Amino acid sequence: MWAKPSLLRNLFVNREDCYCIQLKQGYTRVEQPLTDDVLVQHLKGEVTVGSYQLDKGNRVKWLCFDLDPERLEDAKATAQKILAVLLEKERDSEGNETPRVWSNCVILEASRYPDPSYHIWVLFLLPVKAKVARWLGLRVLEMANVSPKTVEVFPKQEEITADRPFGNFVKLPFGFHQVEQKWSRMLDFDTFEPLPLEELESKHGLSFGDGDMAKLEGMETKRNVQVVFTLPKAFKTLSDSEEEKAVRFLCKYWREGARNKLEMCFLGLCLKKGVSFESAKRIISKVADRTNDSEKQARLELVAYHYRNRMNVYLKGSSGIREIIREMCLNESKRNP
Repeated sequence: MWAKPSLLRNLFVNREDCYCIQLKQGYTRVEQPLTDDVLVQHLKGEVTVGSYQLDKGNRVKWLCFDLDPERLEDAKATAQKILAVLLEKERDSEGNETPRVWSNCVILEASRYPDPSYHIWVLFLLPVKAKVARWLGLRVLEMANVSPKTVEVFPKQEEITADRPFGNFVKLPFGFHQVEQKWSRMLDFDTFEPLPLEELESKHGLSFGDGDMAKLEGMETKRNVQVVFTLPKAFKTLSDSEEEKAVRFLCKYWREGARNKLEMCFLGLCLKKGVSFESAKRIISKVADRTNDSEKQARLELVAYHYRNRMNVYLKGSSGIREIIREMCLNESKRNP
């Protein structure tokens, strides 16, 4: 056990009058002080603590990007895109590259190592307004061409209110995931291999000049993130066996009430993988025939629409398909306990 709860507190704990404890299902709030003894238990894996991000003055100590493999096609590749923005190198007068100052303010964490489930933390030297942290987070996603629909940005809100006096929390790093039974690990930015926790000693918070902070605090709340959907350079026709495999898979889950969403996610996957319009259309046509789908024509029109307007639509792909299947399995387990 790495016995420095004080450093964990200094970097990550902003609200000390309450915290959360992870259970086998969900979390429960503990409205008591978050003591060093509790943090030691967290580091030992005896309990797993979630820390509320906003203090009562609506300020935060950190910004966090939550990358969940269940929502992403490739969580590692997405993490690399965000890190590329945060750790962009700059050249000195002699043309030598040096990491930006942010490199010592950023932590890459595998929240349940070795699963590709990541938190990217940006630390602040002094707490900043939640509005500023959220604006920065969304701007980083925009620069990385990553949608906030797939990567959560914490803080999620700009202030706590009388109706919601606690806001959101994030599981503290370097603890034990009680459900997945896996440890949190700090990772190397390049190799994604675990680092010794002593490396945390070199981390410090990002600071802003008075002028920069005033400018950030004066920014309007960022509502939209512009994401450009980059198409593959070439589209290919699938083989007969590949198309048949896709047909069989879709037929298995082509159920009333989920068909439209499943088709859209499948089309998103086809577009991202460079599957030709002709293959996608044949697959959907065969699925509609085999499942006696009375809305076959509408399904085929949806194929044409998305291939024609693919630059202007957001489609989830395989992550969306997994969500649908997971929801179906959950509903079936409820019906047949």
